[in-house]
Order: sequence, then C-alpha cells, then structure tokens
Amino acid sequence: MKSIYLVLMFAFLHNASAQDYCKEIKKEVSADKTQYDFFSPYSESNLPSIRIARSVNTNPEAPFDNFFIIFRMVTGNVDNFYTKGADGSLVEKVEKTLVVEFEDKTKLSVDTVQITHDFSEDKTEGIRTLFYALTDANINDFSTKKIVKFSLGGFDKTYPADSAKAVVQYIKCMQAALPKQ
Repeated sequence: MKSIYLVLMFAFLHNASAQDYCKEIKKEVSADKTQYDFFSPYSESNLPSIRIARSVNTNPEAPFDNFFIIFRMVTGNVDNFYTKGADGSLVEKVEKTLVVEFEDKTKLSVDTVQITHDFSEDKTEGIRTLFYALTDANINDFSTKKIVKFSLGGFDKTYPADSAKAVVQYIKCMQAALPKQ
C-alpha cells in the first residue's frame, strides 16, 4: 500500500510541476477577429535568443499565414558589420548565412535570407538578427528536434537545452493555435 501511495504521489507531483508552454505564448486578436498574432516569450537581455512568431489572417480577401523563427545574438564589436568599399569608405556587410545544428547532429544551412544588424543600447556591441520562415518543408525539424547551436554570419552560439526544449514546444503550440474556421 505504501508503494502505491508513493507512486501516486510522484505522478501527481510530476504532473503538477510540468510546464505549460502554450500558456506562455502571447496572443493578440484583431477587433474583427480575422487576424491572430502569436509570440513566444523573449528577453532582450538574454541573448542569444530564439523567438517564435506567427501571424495568421483568415480574411478571405487577404489571407496569410506568416510563421517565423527569429534568431538573435550579440556578436561583439559593431565594427564587424562593416567592410571597406571600392572607394575606401566603410560599407555595411550583406550577410546571409544561417547554420542550425540539431541535437541529432543534423544541420540546416541557409544562405538566402539576409541578416539584419543592430546595436546594443550603448552602441558598443553588434547584434545580428535573422527571420527564418517556417514552412511545410522545414517545420518538422524545428518542431521535433532541439537546437544545440546556431550561427549567423559565421558567429556561432551554443543554445541552452532548456531553451531549446521551449522552442520546440512553442512551435507545437502555435501549430495547434489556429482559429477554427
């Protein structure tokens, strides 16, 4: 009897402590209830970060479904955003390299989406950001495998396991969050 009690107590505590990632997602709905915007939690002070965002419009005149994974990292001095132009002046680099490594050691490499450059509040550190579209072709990787590392413009960052688990769950929640038609 005592062992049954312990098993039941463990099961209860385990379920009570389970995190509900779907409740952490911010949802905004337009007044006419045709546009739904979803955002995973995000902290500017906790970089590198991966954020999930989805915007769905059900208006038959202009329907869309924009589903993005947003990669963001601090990459050192702001000077590494620039190169010398033909006339010797500084020109902002055009960078398009994203590499994502998953827990099973598979990699996704993309060189078609431009990385945007930003600066820290005090303008001493460069921040690279890339919005990568989640599509039918790639969403399975991001919703079933944890990201262990990602690279923007050749700058690598390891991604914490607990955060990687959250990313997978946020994607699954947003996949299921579409309004009923």
